[in-house]
Amino acid sequence: MGKESANRDDKRDLRRLNLQVITTASVWTLLLAGMLVWTLNSVDDEMMELARLEAVANFNKDQAFRAWATGHGGVYVPETESTVASPYLSHIPERDLVTPSGRKLTLMNPAYMLRQLMEDFDELYGVKGRITSLYPLNPINRADPWEESALKALKEGAKEVFEITGIEGRPFLRLMRPMVTKAGCLQCHGHQGYEIGDIRGGVGVSVPLEKYLSVAVERKRNLWIILLVVWIVGLGFVWLGASRSRQRILERIDYEAHIWNQANFDLLTGLANRTLFMDRLDRALTYAHRDKHLLALLYIDLDRFKDVNDTRGHVVGDELLQQVAQRLRHSVRDMDTVSRLGGDEFTVILPKVREKSSAAVVARSILEELSRPLKLEGYDNYLSASIGITVFPDDGNDSGELLRKADTAMYQAKSAGRAGFRFFTADMTKQAERRVSLESNLRHALDHEQFELHYQPVLRLSDGALVGAEALIRWRPPGRDLVPPDEFIPLAEECGLIVPIGKWVIRQAVADLARLDETGPKLSELAVNIAMPQFREKTFASELIAFLSNHPHMKQRLCIEITERVFMDEYNDPVAQLAMLHREGLRISIDDFGTGYSALGYLKRFPVDIIKIDRSFVRDVTEDAEDASLCEAIISIAQHLGMKVVAEGVENREQWEFLRHKECDFAQGYYMGKPMPLGEFMDYMKAHKVA
Repeated sequence: MGKESANRDDKRDLRRLNLQVITTASVWTLLLAGMLVWTLNSVDDEMMELARLEAVANFNKDQAFRAWATGHGGVYVPETESTVASPYLSHIPERDLVTPSGRKLTLMNPAYMLRQLMEDFDELYGVKGRITSLYPLNPINRADPWEESALKALKEGAKEVFEITGIEGRPFLRLMRPMVTKAGCLQCHGHQGYEIGDIRGGVGVSVPLEKYLSVAVERKRNLWIILLVVWIVGLGFVWLGASRSRQRILERIDYEAHIWNQANFDLLTGLANRTLFMDRLDRALTYAHRDKHLLALLYIDLDRFKDVNDTRGHVVGDELLQQVAQRLRHSVRDMDTVSRLGGDEFTVILPKVREKSSAAVVARSILEELSRPLKLEGYDNYLSASIGITVFPDDGNDSGELLRKADTAMYQAKSAGRAGFRFFTADMTKQAERRVSLESNLRHALDHEQFELHYQPVLRLSDGALVGAEALIRWRPPGRDLVPPDEFIPLAEECGLIVPIGKWVIRQAVADLARLDETGPKLSELAVNIAMPQFREKTFASELIAFLSNHPHMKQRLCIEITERVFMDEYNDPVAQLAMLHREGLRISIDDFGTGYSALGYLKRFPVDIIKIDRSFVRDVTEDAEDASLCEAIISIAQHLGMKVVAEGVENREQWEFLRHKECDFAQGYYMGKPMPLGEFMDYMKAHKVA
């Protein structure tokens, strides 16, 4: 899955979670809101029901008293100021009575009695009933508008009417039920035309609602508080669940990003790795093909990075790579992709260029940026790079082809002297194929003993005596001419064959020296070149000493030739290796002195026996004053340090005489003899004085 797809999925998951949170919170809120509305309505309904039950209870109380009074035909009471004879009962002959004792009594019907009772015992009586009628006997019982409406409803058949309404600005629940004419009622109301069973009016009860509303308000407030707490707690759980889900999603996103970065970015430099590089190159090619524009690919390889890594250690090498990565980023546009394929190999994708020369401009910018000194462990270090360039569509239509050809062009840039760039050309393919074929044949040559050693004599300048020889490897493929060492040795170092080849050289040199010893005088010294990768092997010295212990004829006669690069490899402790070899009697020679990291401090610290002046200084020694001075200085330094000097590349008598006059110890070159097979060298020994 690509990063864009993963990002889309992550965003979709977060959006889905947000939607779930909003939905859950909304549903929870609506549920609580619905519960609140239902509960508040229930409180109102409950309070109203309680008020209605109180009204019914008081109605029943009123009816009970009226039924009792009606059943007794009324009640006679003494006639007083408060209980005067009712004018509305004058039609009853027995309204007024006089007792035998002379007391005057007057009849009170139920309505009159209850009204009087309510007036006299107002607070004790509580909720009061009121009898009313559309045709009241007593005008005081005339119906108000609500009662009139209720009476009409009762007349039409309603069994009960109740409603919340205001009386003098206060809220009341008013209830009215019908009053049915009974036999006892006819005494007072018979003259009105009522018969038993007729509805002659109604009894109304008005219950004040303040206390009920007060209780309802309190209960509603408590319900508000309880449901608010429940709502908040619920939202808290929703938030907690959402937070945990979000945390899991974010952790998954971080984990996926970590895995994606590990899979697509180089951990050391932070640049795109090979996987991401190929993906972006494929995409860039798709767009370039669609939009018909050029695309350039730069393949960058650092020059001699292996020397830095080997001599200064991997920590310094890693720091160098990090600084290089940073400079490469600064050398290109944001739209360009810089990647590290591995080791010291980098690539740059220029997804859109106007012309091929634009890629050259970028390459020059990179080379210029890398040429500036790098700070490593507080010291300035200088670096260069070789760059191969391919361009779509001229050099290929797919990523594999462009990368392969850019690699080929990079090797051509190296072969041309490094610190430069090359565009791919068709001829490079043939050279690359030859290189691949050469590597394959080189492996085959090692397995099938196609190598041979040639020997170049080393003579003493003072008397011309033969003192030794240098063993030089040659490769003779079947049916072909000899392959020059400078053509296959660098390749052997690159493909890792130089170590087994170097071991073969030592074994063969030992065997050849044994044969030379059988022919006559013995050589004093046989020099063998040791490549840097071979010397870097941890067990090189111990293995060589163990091997020589079985060949005593070589013990004091083998000279190990190394280059000055070995001295820089302090990470692998070259002092210990050389000291071990020196203690066993092997002599140490510095080859090509003056061309590498020459430093007098190394000559003092390391157990060196022989210095070999490079042929580049000897070639013009009789014509170039600077070369002459350099050779003379090297000879002088060696003499003062107790070392011998071999001059390489001596090709004429004038050079020989100059070196002899400057008291150089030994000479080696075509003037004395070219490198020759073992048989020819045997003949050479027979023709020359051997020291």
